[in-house]
Amino acid sequence: MSPASRALDLQGNLTDQPAVTTVVFTAHNRRDLVLEAIALALKQTVPIHIIVGDDASSDGTEEAVRAAFPDVTYLRSEVSRGPCYQRNRGLELAVTEIVFPLDDDSMLVDPRTLEVALGDFAQPDVGIVCMPFNNVLQDTRVRHFPRPDMTGLLFDFAACAHGLRREAALAVGGFNEDLFYTQEEGDLALRMYEHGGWRTINGTSPVLHHMQVPGKISYIQEYTTARNKILVYYRYAPLRHMFVRIAGSVVTSVLNGLKRRRPKAWISGVRDGLGLVLSGKAKRTPVRPDIFSAYIRQR
Repeated sequence: MSPASRALDLQGNLTDQPAVTTVVFTAHNRRDLVLEAIALALKQTVPIHIIVGDDASSDGTEEAVRAAFPDVTYLRSEVSRGPCYQRNRGLELAVTEIVFPLDDDSMLVDPRTLEVALGDFAQPDVGIVCMPFNNVLQDTRVRHFPRPDMTGLLFDFAACAHGLRREAALAVGGFNEDLFYTQEEGDLALRMYEHGGWRTINGTSPVLHHMQVPGKISYIQEYTTARNKILVYYRYAPLRHMFVRIAGSVVTSVLNGLKRRRPKAWISGVRDGLGLVLSGKAKRTPVRPDIFSAYIRQR
């Protein structure tokens, strides 16, 4: 039995017990958080395999994780490739049917979380399960919970709290690494549904704690938000919607930059998004109008 198919015990050591599922933690310079996240994951009620995808951390994350959990599978990039890249490498290495690609600050505080989330994949056409979570450092709102008023297709979720059907995700190429960060969740959900009929649903597991700091300011997040909206609209929007949506996203991004007094990131994102479209480097694979309309309603 290979390490990729074996579970870890509560001390993080390999056992002869086969892993039921895989957790992939993407990590970047949050050493203490990822150590806590791994320790909580090891307390889950199902046997798991843990993979860490380190996106060029420089704060001693690798040394700390290897010392504390020597049998965790550790993947490292010497240059930053982004969370999409790290998740895809974890998906490729995993051997379990269901994989949970989580952030390094995603805390599985209830030991039953993964057991219940695995049950949410019972219907064979479910490709993505969005696990309920709370940004506990910001507010008390629970996201990703099932609501009776939520009907129709779901394409919007947060990567910090989700599980994937591995073969279905890999069949459509996994996360779009060209996006690097932001908009990648809806992009994957769209492709999985359009090409394989794989649905995204909100799950019923206990609430995961996401340790996102309040008031976070990120140049790369603002830049990729502005750029990736253009790229996603260009790729998926039916022709009659494409120009209007791109124009709207350009105006919104510029206004966001001016309002927040950080125009550089937003305007740079708009410039590079339009540049990729006009240069022909961005590709169009439009989806059906009803699917695109469902996607837009959730943005």
